[in-house]
Amino acid sequence: MSDLSLEELESIVAERKRIERARAFVEADETRRFNPITIEPGAAPRKPRRRRGWRDKILLLVEVAAVLGLLGIIAVAFGNLQALNLEFAQSLRTSPQTQDAQPVTNVAAAPVQPVGELPGSSFPPAASAELPGASAPPDALPASIGVNVQPAPALPPPTPGLQSPTRIVIPAIGVDWPIVPGDGWEELKRGVGHHSGSANPGERGNMILSGHNDVFGEVFKDLEVLKDGDEIQVYAGGRSFKYQVRAKRIVSPNELSVLLPTREPVVTLITCHPYRVDTHRLVVIAQLIP
Repeated sequence: MSDLSLEELESIVAERKRIERARAFVEADETRRFNPITIEPGAAPRKPRRRRGWRDKILLLVEVAAVLGLLGIIAVAFGNLQALNLEFAQSLRTSPQTQDAQPVTNVAAAPVQPVGELPGSSFPPAASAELPGASAPPDALPASIGVNVQPAPALPPPTPGLQSPTRIVIPAIGVDWPIVPGDGWEELKRGVGHHSGSANPGERGNMILSGHNDVFGEVFKDLEVLKDGDEIQVYAGGRSFKYQVRAKRIVSPNELSVLLPTREPVVTLITCHPYRVDTHRLVVIAQLIP
């Protein structure tokens, strides 16, 4: 140090002061940029809240009102449809024509070859090509139904002129409706339809009855609730015939084998399925009991 001149000593002191100022500036800048944050255990960091403007609030209210309005329209439409079905069913039950209905006598009606789709659709008929039925023989129930019933080889041939069905009662689901000849769109507006050419109550063969499940009174709405052993009563005028449920199946609308005649005295009930979707048919098979 004694060998240095006064100018050199002053230069060294000035350089050290410059270094110390630069270091102090850097430390002060780092302290300003990175302030330490203390987070308590279990506490989530708070996110800055975004203030909503009055336009955003109005748009939110409009969206909520639109959703509530749509739900209200759906609820009102559903309620009106249910009320219309109840009113239709009530008017049908109290109609003088229904109360005074007399049995209709068939004169050797020939079986009708099934074509097109199964009856009971909830939609108006549309033009469609004829579809062939299944190849099941007429002396047995269709294989697609899977019903095992006792054969009746000793039964005599059916006698022409038996009375046609006029009323159906199903106590398990509260059904008590008139039966009308035919099962087209117009016929099913007036009651349960009896398929032309099918068997009559008590007669050996396949008696086919169809009804709607979600329009014109919803007569067969609860048909899927039926189980094996449930009773179905079919009237021909004042005479009652009892059937017991043996099988229940869901088939496509063109499964026409369920319309084929049988040797055993059975009743086949047909309606749309599922409820308000109506892409398939629900088929219930019941056998005549003493």
